[in-house]
Amino acid sequence: MTEQIARLNELLQQLPWLMTVLAVFGLLTASWMVNFVSKRVLVRGLLKLLHASDKQDTAHANPAQFRRYGFIARLANIIPALVIMVGIRFIPGLPEPVTVVTLNIVSALIVLSLALAFSNLLDMANEVYQRRPDATMRPIKGYLQVLKIVVYAVAVLLMIAAMLDRSPLILLSGLGALAAVLMLIFQDTIL
Repeated sequence: MTEQIARLNELLQQLPWLMTVLAVFGLLTASWMVNFVSKRVLVRGLLKLLHASDKQDTAHANPAQFRRYGFIARLANIIPALVIMVGIRFIPGLPEPVTVVTLNIVSALIVLSLALAFSNLLDMANEVYQRRPDATMRPIKGYLQVLKIVVYAVAVLLMIAAMLDRSPLILLSGLGALAAVLMLIFQDTIL
């Protein structure tokens, strides 16, 4: 057995690209396994726990809402992304630009998952609020939709900043300058 390990080690030293390919394959496999465990075990277990607590206390929201809106499953998408984010730094022989691009894409996916999860949570909050007797007199759907627009706008800004590997403040200042130029150009039309 130690002879085979010694031969494998010698082969990997002769072919460094093979070590990189095996490490990438191992990272993707670990990410897939973490995704499987988080979706199959953690999310289902949490939904069963919520269902059990719903049987004891009927004042809480129905666990079917958690499944239908899927904000728990969206949050579970962050776990494999974090595995990739941490593991990509330990892959030997991977070029630095590939590592940076991968980290930027994973960061953008995490921001997207958080934004979608928050949006699903707002949808569920609206449905829970609709069950109140005075909900038809004071609807909150419009406020929640405005909040969703703000969340998506911030998420898009953060995703673009993550993809470009720049600070979101630089993007905001660029958008402010662009808005000032457009207002100067179209000031007669605006007035």
